[in-house]
Amino acid sequence: MEKSRIGSAVSRFIDLIVAGLYWLICSLPVITIGAASTALYYAVVKCVRHERGRLTGVFFSAFRQSTLTWLIYIGYTAVIALDAYAIGASGHGGGVLGILRWVFFLPALLSLPWMFAYISRFSNNIKGSFKFVGWLTLRNIGRSVILAAVLIAVGVIVYLTPLLLPLLPGAVCMLMSLIIEPVFREYTAEQGDEKTDAWYNE
Repeated sequence: MEKSRIGSAVSRFIDLIVAGLYWLICSLPVITIGAASTALYYAVVKCVRHERGRLTGVFFSAFRQSTLTWLIYIGYTAVIALDAYAIGASGHGGGVLGILRWVFFLPALLSLPWMFAYISRFSNNIKGSFKFVGWLTLRNIGRSVILAAVLIAVGVIVYLTPLLLPLLPGAVCMLMSLIIEPVFREYTAEQGDEKTDAWYNE
């Protein structure tokens, strides 16, 4: 029994590494990061957490077209970054405007972890997805702050130790799923979604 548990743990660890490598490879074009993140979340939750299906097949079957959603995030962030740079260059970076320029990054930072997890699980149009994810983000603001803190921490770790990058995506996704999945289970239970695959509610 003990050997079986150890073997299962090792298998899950390897799957996390492989899923992270798939994510890195599929994210190289940059514009596909959204689709890769959707696939990563779905594969980690289904194959690693609940041991359903084969990782490779599940990952690439979940490689959904989230590209436009991702480009909207990039566009929003770019506009805010340019405004922040302009404020700093104007010499007003130390006042109220200097503080506000960072505040406008928060909507993207807080909602991003929810977005691709949501897309991996539910079908909706782009407008509906942003509307619902915005509601999820505010309704679960405590979890949203924790998720954002995880993203920032990972960014700092990768900046300081780039060699750790291949090991992080799968593990970080697993950690985030522990925060996100209870909310999704609550939502599907409220909706009485009988069509949802049973593993979602385990």
